[in-house]
Amino acid sequence: MLRALRYPRGRYDAERAHQLSAVPKGTLHDWATTGVLKPDWFAAKPRGWSYRDIVYARLLVWLRSKQMERSAAAERVVYLRELLTTSDIDPHVHSDGTIFLIGEEDVDRFTGQQTFDGLIEVLDVFELDEPVEGVSRGELWGPSLVRPSDHTYISPWVLAGEPCIEKSRVPSASIHALHVDRGLDALAIHQLYQALPIEAVEEALQLETRLRAA
Repeated sequence: MLRALRYPRGRYDAERAHQLSAVPKGTLHDWATTGVLKPDWFAAKPRGWSYRDIVYARLLVWLRSKQMERSAAAERVVYLRELLTTSDIDPHVHSDGTIFLIGEEDVDRFTGQQTFDGLIEVLDVFELDEPVEGVSRGELWGPSLVRPSDHTYISPWVLAGEPCIEKSRVPSASIHALHVDRGLDALAIHQLYQALPIEAVEEALQLETRLRAA
């Protein structure tokens, strides 16, 4: 995870970035063009988002969900991004919408405010790889960015960060395409990919269906 936050690995179009981050496409584009959160592949045509862009988009909406003003939240996300690019630090963030602590720190680098003993334990923690619920629309959902399900994984170094079935390089999106475009059910797809457990095929279909639901 730390290596993935240091370099622009993985590449997603706006639709996939929206699905994985649980942030609407319009919001992602707005953040990019206004400089609130400019993606690594901002100048590309079409525009693209890296794996770490997805993580930082989630962090931004997490801070906003705590009523942190947008410019303040963006400033902290950009700062953390720059810090993680050059330093080996604990990437976990603690916040209540006012205090912003990185790792095990007890002093807010932006305000100089020091937390009272025991307060850190009651602050919410942003977990970089945990599933998230959408904050702007309740039906949005973003999967774990490491293990979306028991039989799938995401690695920024494999197939540009696409979710894949475990112990393989078969994208869950390809499984979904076989189901939608060719009308194949999980058993028929399993017969095409006999090395893949039927449970993994079913999970891949469930994952892609949920990603596309919003």
